[in-house]
Amino acid sequence: MTTNSEMLSGHSAGRVLIVGAGPGLGMAFARRALAGGSDVTLAARSADTLDEMVTHLGSDGGRLATLVVDASQPTALRDTVTSYADACDPAIDCALFNVSAWVPGGLDSDLNAVSSGLDAGVVAALAMTQAVVPRMLTQSSPRILFTGGGTADSPMVASIGLGLQKAALRNLAIALDKDLRETTLAVRTLTIRGTIAPGTAFDPERIAGALWNVADSDDVVHEFTGAGH
Repeated sequence: MTTNSEMLSGHSAGRVLIVGAGPGLGMAFARRALAGGSDVTLAARSADTLDEMVTHLGSDGGRLATLVVDASQPTALRDTVTSYADACDPAIDCALFNVSAWVPGGLDSDLNAVSSGLDAGVVAALAMTQAVVPRMLTQSSPRILFTGGGTADSPMVASIGLGLQKAALRNLAIALDKDLRETTLAVRTLTIRGTIAPGTAFDPERIAGALWNVADSDDVVHEFTGAGH
């Protein structure tokens, strides 16, 4: 992962994969990665959304690529990303999982919706990791990043399903980092304790900068509170 100092000096990194790319944080992180010299692959289930993002970001000499994947289908996602990761050049050296599935309800939550949300918000993160790790292990300092949320430890009745996702995602990040401790690969997660919105303390550009810094940290779990970043 390119450090801030390397970004300023124009250092060219490898490829950043963003699963769950969208016009908010995904777009901001893509912009940050491009500025740091990385190629970027945007992955999401909507081809139209991906095309709009590419138009907004600009092709930048072909450094942007897209991949249509559906996080609600983790096995298919793993297979698609595995084939892509095996073939892409430059190789992926940073993968960001940025998927959340809002599931309304508390005690009355629809069980199928909760289960589907866990597939998209957690199982798919493991699927992405399984897909990118083999080739990542050949890189000097690869990173896997998960975007977490405050509902992991501050549950809200409006969406028990989302809280389950974010709690499990944090657990997954810690477990995977332990599993990969003897390798060059590290897993990091950023808990975002607020609603992402442009022009606020939780502006996506600010959070993208925090995520970029988290990648080079020694700790697995980090927080973004909107203050002091």
